[in-house]
Amino acid sequence: MKLLCKNFIWALSGEAQEMLVEAGRVVWRGTRFEGQPDAETDLGGKSLLPAFVDAHCHILPTGLDMKKLHLGVCRSEQDVLDAVRARHDGLPSGEWLLAVHYDQTRFASGGHLTRSDLDRVVSDRPVLLRHVNGHAGIANSAALAAAGIGEAEPDPPGGEFRRDASGRLDGVLLEHAHERVSAAAPTPSYEQMVEAIEAASTRFAQFGIGCASDMMTGRFDLLDELRAYRAVSEGGPVRFRLYVQWGQLLGPRAIERESALSEIRSMNPDRCRVAGVKIFADGAIGSGTAAIYGRYSSDPRGEASPDGVETSGQLIYSPDRLKAMVRTAHEEGYAIAVHSIGDRSTDLVMDVLEALGDARRHRIEHAMILSDAQIERMASIGCRCTMQPEFLVAFAHTYRRQLGPERAALLKRARSVMRAGIPLSFSSDAPIVAGDPWTGLRAISNRPEGFDPAEAVSLGDAIRAYTAGGADANGEAGAMGGLTSGHLADLQLYETNPLGGPAGLAGPAVRAESLAVAGSWA
Repeated sequence: MKLLCKNFIWALSGEAQEMLVEAGRVVWRGTRFEGQPDAETDLGGKSLLPAFVDAHCHILPTGLDMKKLHLGVCRSEQDVLDAVRARHDGLPSGEWLLAVHYDQTRFASGGHLTRSDLDRVVSDRPVLLRHVNGHAGIANSAALAAAGIGEAEPDPPGGEFRRDASGRLDGVLLEHAHERVSAAAPTPSYEQMVEAIEAASTRFAQFGIGCASDMMTGRFDLLDELRAYRAVSEGGPVRFRLYVQWGQLLGPRAIERESALSEIRSMNPDRCRVAGVKIFADGAIGSGTAAIYGRYSSDPRGEASPDGVETSGQLIYSPDRLKAMVRTAHEEGYAIAVHSIGDRSTDLVMDVLEALGDARRHRIEHAMILSDAQIERMASIGCRCTMQPEFLVAFAHTYRRQLGPERAALLKRARSVMRAGIPLSFSSDAPIVAGDPWTGLRAISNRPEGFDPAEAVSLGDAIRAYTAGGADANGEAGAMGGLTSGHLADLQLYETNPLGGPAGLAGPAVRAESLAVAGSWA
């Protein structure tokens, strides 16, 4: 059936338009349709935009985190300990106490809590506080014991079990050390996965997101996760694109390959598909683990490379290992999304991508610290870049504390990247942040105080990076994100044009009135 959508404003231009939709796809969009549709719907003069494509988030973790202790409001060590004590009192005996959005950079001291601090509050159940950036955590003694971590435990490759001055484990877990302990917590069941994905989908739909890309599929049980995503996608309001952890699909500990591929082949690719593989190259700024040149302001530790350049943070893999992993995924035909926040890490990632000869289908995630020379080089390599502008709002205090105000001001050089012709998309990285696209859109078009305004982009360009740019990042340019002929009819309606209101961060909240995926209103 050919359905004509009439009487709406195309928000990106302010022009009154009409659109013809058939079988869930746009056939035509313009100012006046001359043919004879099978049916018509009057959109009441409302403003229309393509649905957002969040090309980098964590769908299942977003749903799971909705039930964990949220520490985002805590501004002191005592606030955190009080919240942990209150949650402990209400939990059944033996259940892990899992908390999220722990952030030591909000404390006056800037220092981490330790296992001893947690032990004084809760000693008889495992407690694990996950850092707001997801790359670190704080564990009590019971959690370390549950994970089999003793005092003699060596640091894992790409991670660190931090120790105090006496050499004793202090409970601070960096990168893969945090993964070791969090992996010991109970794994959600298939039913819990479905429930969490449904909850996350509902939240994303409320934000006007029609397609979301999970950036770490396989964190718990790859087969169960693939099945849960497929089940929810068949009747849910949001499309899923999945980026599977490299080790779960291609590594030496990968699950039985044919079972995973069989599950992938059973998906309806319009609704849910594996879009690529995910690899981490470094950590994050808040935990001091992003691999940077120079030092972090709050951490005097640094190292001198063989050529005398001072560096800080952690590379998750050696250059040779990262090169081998990327080469394997590339030759298998996968699109690769490589997490790289620090400038030192991004140099390494570009070395690896450049060696492939053709990096056009691959992505660098975050790329928060970029020099002019790095931007020029990224453009010549031809890879894509995905940024999360909401970070400028959520973590401004962290960046200034860790990097100093001058270096922090040049984070997320969106305008320079766009002007260089690098395919750029915007996304959220939820649940690291709330995941509302409009928070990020306003932040990148009207950069908060302390961030160089010369790197702002227009609101229209920002929206395109969060719609058509997201589709391109997922390898679906020409399939969604622009509501042009042949695109999936994923759209959102607003009572008034959201591009016409205040652009400042202090302006009123913007929220889509409704979302339609393939013309079906959610």
